[in-house]
This record gives sequence, structure tokens and C-alpha cells, in this order.
Amino acid sequence: MVNTLAVDNEAKQTIEALRTELQKTKEKLQAVEELKCQSGDAGKLLDSYISGKITQLKEQIATLEKREERYKTVFADRISVFRRACCELFGYKIVMDEHQRSNGIPVTRFTLQSVYAQSDDEKLEFEYESGNTNIIANDYTSQPDISRQVDIFIRKMNSIPAFTANLSVESFNRRTLS
Repeated sequence: MVNTLAVDNEAKQTIEALRTELQKTKEKLQAVEELKCQSGDAGKLLDSYISGKITQLKEQIATLEKREERYKTVFADRISVFRRACCELFGYKIVMDEHQRSNGIPVTRFTLQSVYAQSDDEKLEFEYESGNTNIIANDYTSQPDISRQVDIFIRKMNSIPAFTANLSVESFNRRTLS
């Protein structure tokens, strides 16, 4: 998961660098076009040079836009593979959502739903902030049996993996043995 977050950050940085380069190129193009308009009839040589530069900048913009789209596509494909693999390997569908608190601190929320869940309401929600992960109380985790497990595995033993593994085994047993 940490490796995926690193890949996610690397891809975001690459896409942001491409966007910055694209914006700079668009600004250069605009400056050249303004210069062309200002030059008027100052000479055909300058006009020819400017036209060539405009064409070159437009080609560069098109190349950068294509590259950005390729990065987005590859990144989306890799994330999709990762999510499917996590679901198959660990038995949970994971949805990640980022937002900011009112004080501006970024927080990432993870919603997990077991492949053995018997209803859509059986979801676990966690907030990840500055290296700390906390479970968020909801109707599902407030049920007496689940709340007891939260107290034992998360609060006393400080182990989210043990909690999710135990829930998976219990859900599997309920679904297959009943």
C-alpha cells in the first residue's frame, strides 16, 4: 500500500510537471502570437520566423498533451489492477477519498467493504492522516459484536490487520456455513 502511494505520488508529480511544461509552452505561444500581431508589416523574414516558431510550439503542446493523456491512462490502468488484486488477495474492496479538514490539513479516507458482506451497509471507514490511521464509527461498527472487535483488535491490540482478518473469517463463515 505504501509503495502504491509512492507510485501515486510519482505519477501525480510527473503529470503536474507535464502540466507546468504545457502551460509554459502555451504562454510562449501566446507571447509569439502577440509579437507577430505587433510586428505588422515589419518584414517577411520576421513573419516567417514567427510562423515557424508558432508551428513548433503548437507541435510541442500537442506532444505534451498526448504524453499527459498516456500517463493518465497508464496510471488509471495500474491503479485498477492494484485495486482488483487487493480485493482478490485481501477480500476487501477499497475506495480512497481525499479531503481537507477545516484547518487545511489533508486527510485520506479509506472505505473497505468485504467481498463477503451481506449488505451494502457493512463498510469500514478509516482516516489516514500524517502516518496515523483511525477507524471512523458508523452504523456497522456501532453494532455490539463489531464494536467489541474494534475495542479488542484496534484499541487494545493496536492491529487493524488482525481486525479486518478476523472480520473476513467471520463473514466468510457466516456466508458459507449458513
